[in-house]
Amino acid sequence: MNHLNHLPYELISSILSHVDKQDLFTCALIDKSFYKTTLPLLWQVLEIDTQDTLHTMTRILEASTSSSSATVLGELVRSVMLRGELSDDDLLAFIKHVPLITDLSLKYSRHISDDSFVHLPGLVPHLTHLYIWGADITQRSMEAIAHFPLQQLTLICCHKFDYNMFASLTQCSSTLTSLNIRECSLHGLETPDTAQQAVANLMALHHLTSFQIYSTRHIYSPFITALIVDVPSMAPWPELTLLYLYPCYDVTDSMAIALLQAQPKLTHVGLVDSQITNKTLDAIATYLPEVVEINVKWSDSIYPDGLRRLLKTCRKLESIGCDICEIYPHHFPELAYFKMYNDHEPPFHVRYLIDEAFVADIDTDTGTIADTEYCNCRYWP
Repeated sequence: MNHLNHLPYELISSILSHVDKQDLFTCALIDKSFYKTTLPLLWQVLEIDTQDTLHTMTRILEASTSSSSATVLGELVRSVMLRGELSDDDLLAFIKHVPLITDLSLKYSRHISDDSFVHLPGLVPHLTHLYIWGADITQRSMEAIAHFPLQQLTLICCHKFDYNMFASLTQCSSTLTSLNIRECSLHGLETPDTAQQAVANLMALHHLTSFQIYSTRHIYSPFITALIVDVPSMAPWPELTLLYLYPCYDVTDSMAIALLQAQPKLTHVGLVDSQITNKTLDAIATYLPEVVEINVKWSDSIYPDGLRRLLKTCRKLESIGCDICEIYPHHFPELAYFKMYNDHEPPFHVRYLIDEAFVADIDTDTGTIADTEYCNCRYWP
């Protein structure tokens, strides 16, 4: 196999980038050139599930830094995902050894506090993707996070933020394209005046292509209502393709339709628990012909005929969420059962209509069921 040594490094690297991680370990044993090529790929992504594993990895990275080897392993790492009961000390001891990461995910991080985040911009200054689930952090951390050149930010179950977080994020308005907030306490969004301030700051993030805010427990309604009222006149997001809002208690057809007209590039739309009717579904068909996913669950003025018109018109649709809309399987006798995701217990509501396989069936008048393979449903919360 000596002839492999004559292959260009770039060619070997390109080939190995398509090999799974387990096989990369085998490739690393072929010879020195393969070892040199596989090393960056093996260390590019670290997924650490326990505190003990993190401690072991920290010792390995620390030893690499202090050794005479030309390769510092931590400088090869670009993406880190941490799970488990980690402390601020655990995180800071590890993170200083991976200074070039661009992607950091912290899952189930209830012991991670502001004491970590205020130091992160100095330790990992190149972060573009940040995912935080359950951290015990406040507005102080948000002010630190805003110093990153963030492109994507996901916050889940973080309960000490307030409406000022949007003001902090305006510092990365030139880079931020995706903002996902789920089940977080954002104090102040329940008050019209502070909610309006939050909306003004959010609309300063002109490069957003994706925005989601979702909670079953916290009152976002004044914020969401103000947002939907202001967007048509301001048109802040010319490239927005995904918008998911819940709860939309006060959102009517006229408000929703004005929003859809102002954001013609939307392909994924969620207006959950609203007052909208089939008029909004017809507007989606008119103004968003490229729409792929729609979620209108818990909107009890949506009826089967509106869904059927939508399915006939929007040929790229893959999923419609209609849970608790009083839609039942018998409303779509022409659809195969596997093209509907239903409740498992009576009264068997249709929760989702799934995938473009059903388009041909909707168009038939005979009620026959096409023999089409099942396609996995991709739906939002």
